[in-house]
Amino acid sequence: MNSVAILMAAAIQSYGPVDINGWELRGANNSDGTYVCSASIPYRSGISLAFVRSSSTFRIALQNEAWQLQEGERYSLTIRIDNRFNQSVTAHASGDQTLAIDYDWVPNSSLENALIYGNILYVNAQQADFQFELTNSSRAIPALNSCLQAGSRNPFSSGPK
Repeated sequence: MNSVAILMAAAIQSYGPVDINGWELRGANNSDGTYVCSASIPYRSGISLAFVRSSSTFRIALQNEAWQLQEGERYSLTIRIDNRFNQSVTAHASGDQTLAIDYDWVPNSSLENALIYGNILYVNAQQADFQFELTNSSRAIPALNSCLQAGSRNPFSSGPK
């Protein structure tokens, strides 16, 4: 399954793919018309990590073709980024192979800063622990803003021309 599947179901691609030092950046309108952008990267473990942004939401998504999740099922996890961020969260299956952790988008949040400046994202689940090197996330996450600006359909909003 490619990164577009992580990004959204039933989407029409309108931005990318753009390579950001190994991260694949894409943008599209999802099925409800919301413009979203994702930066994703595959790992040798078979898991892909993606950061997905809209103007009001931020998602951390994990996808593995070998998983058999029940869509909508909820899971208690702990995520940690080095010693910068540590939080217990409730994730949900957003498909049979994708796990999502959703946040309201807050610019310069402690989560965003930890993902940009951190080295390793740790995800601890009931039966497994995962580690993801955040190499070049300092370029991929800010690129989501550029993608969102490129996808803006409002010529009267603030932002570059």
